[in-house]
Amino acid sequence: MIFIREQGRISSCIQCFKPIINRTPILDQVRLKHIRPKRATWFRQKLLAVSKPAWDTTDHLEDIWKNCQHAEKQKEQVEHDHHINQLEKFYVKEMVEEFENSKMIGFFHNNPMKKLKTHAAWQNARRAGMEMKLYHHRIGLAGLTGTQWENCLHFWFKFRGEMNRQVVVFSPTVSPEKLLKYEKKVPEFFLLGAVVDNRILSRKQLQEMTKMPSLDQSRGELVGILGYHQQRTLQLLQANQQQLSTNLTQLVKDRSEPAATGDAQDSS
Repeated sequence: MIFIREQGRISSCIQCFKPIINRTPILDQVRLKHIRPKRATWFRQKLLAVSKPAWDTTDHLEDIWKNCQHAEKQKEQVEHDHHINQLEKFYVKEMVEEFENSKMIGFFHNNPMKKLKTHAAWQNARRAGMEMKLYHHRIGLAGLTGTQWENCLHFWFKFRGEMNRQVVVFSPTVSPEKLLKYEKKVPEFFLLGAVVDNRILSRKQLQEMTKMPSLDQSRGELVGILGYHQQRTLQLLQANQQQLSTNLTQLVKDRSEPAATGDAQDSS
């Protein structure tokens, strides 16, 4: 309460007792209008009626097994895993040609990686004189089944999905060092095994192969060993003939010397 002193008298300010609410304007009430949704068109109504889900409520629990579709789904999955389309047939032909023309083939396990890193891995293989390819398990089954490389299917990536493909590196020459160096350049790759001269080798055997001499050096050493034994055999076979000819020559000389001395005595 506020008091005002005027001429020695205390009077209260009546205006100060007016409520503040009266000074604010009164807001008008807003009413929301309920808008009904528009009815669908006739074509839309027919489409909804046709696509309306329906459930069979007359089947009993003991008769559910008669309508089981698991066998059909399994059959469809087998056909999907073994069937190849026209485009995949070209991939099969390309893969078989690479297997026939390559002297060393490496199989890698690859972790998930982006397309840029996959392209970089392909470039690293090209720089090393090799070729990196990605093939689905269906393509491997269609191309290698019944061939001498059928056991290579054990290295294949068998997870379902179109993006799960196997990394295969083809090399026209036998060079285990290149394959191991390529594995170090691509951290997402891990060498599972390799085919060298139509023989399947593990990663450990491939590492031991780097310590061995090359095939050309081994062939040169083998040719030298065989040539030495051949020459030694010829020398041993010819030694008897030389010894026989020497003995006969010496015998002829021994018989000719007494005859020559006897003729000399007669002439004297």
